Amino acid sequence: MKLSALGDIVHASIVVQFIRKHIANAHISWFCDARFEQIARLLVGVDEVVALPLKDKKFLKTFGILRQKQGQFDIIIDLQGLLKSALVSRSLGKNIFGFDKFSTKEGLASIFYTHKYSCNYDKNIILRNLELCSFALNFSFDEKEILTKEPCFLKNSRIPSENSRIPSDETRIPDKNSRISNRKILIAPFASESSKCYAHFASVIKGAKEFAQCFLVAGSEPERKKATKLASSGATLLAPLDLAQILEFMDTCDLIIGNDSGITHLAWAQNYATITLFGNRSGARNAFATPKNLIIQATPKHEIDAFHIDKSDFCINDIDPAQIIAKAKVICDA
Repeated sequence: MKLSALGDIVHASIVVQFIRKHIANAHISWFCDARFEQIARLLVGVDEVVALPLKDKKFLKTFGILRQKQGQFDIIIDLQGLLKSALVSRSLGKNIFGFDKFSTKEGLASIFYTHKYSCNYDKNIILRNLELCSFALNFSFDEKEILTKEPCFLKNSRIPSENSRIPSDETRIPDKNSRISNRKILIAPFASESSKCYAHFASVIKGAKEFAQCFLVAGSEPERKKATKLASSGATLLAPLDLAQILEFMDTCDLIIGNDSGITHLAWAQNYATITLFGNRSGARNAFATPKNLIIQATPKHEIDAFHIDKSDFCINDIDPAQIIAKAKVICDA
């Protein structure tokens, strides 16, 4: 399987346990960009992770890795459906399964597939991935099985110490006489595109801190600068964490709130309670709602076209913070 972005890996992670359920002795190799090797290695049920330095444009090295793997696979499944992933698939062998030209963002990719599956591009991405795998491997599944899935990623103990994880400003940590319970909410306020980022998390924090401790996760330096300002609303900014450490911290939380981003989807994959915010993208397509995984969808300016996202539409900011706070309280009080 060839996937690059973190969101792609998380959205496809569930297929592994379905494959294991129906073909227990399958040897599963997972191909990904080298940037996401760490999280791919935490996938439960994967026998081998092959990291490709595609983002770094080390094409000769990539070609060498693929040449060593050529001809080793009975079936190759391209869940990403991009020209890049299709070329990787084709370099590995000829028995390739993928979406047809009407069912994927880069229709040209389909010319490299031996077997093509037709599926509405607007359909939920979790179901799309499972349907393609069931088509390739000849098994059936029921949507209800998704509700009882196991966590998709392993957890480990490489989380930083409490002192390194929590900033020295302990005024953010309630004392024993505080009205705030021991509930913990992790907020993931950033995403790959500005139109996916909710601008009113400060108001959410101010409301939620009445019944829970709020924590912020941020990656890059620009994100951390914004998060530092956001933390002044009453949240604790976590020290930089890698993805494995984020998984560990999520395990201590009652709820994760975030935009349509890899971190929020990662929480869903681990069966943690989530509230995911959507604006110019379809929540029904890009997340799988459950009783504890809630979606709040803003009303976009125009009808959403998954093939052509209007990145100038910042309707996500029309979501009322009070709506998020109310749903968060229900989950935390459950």
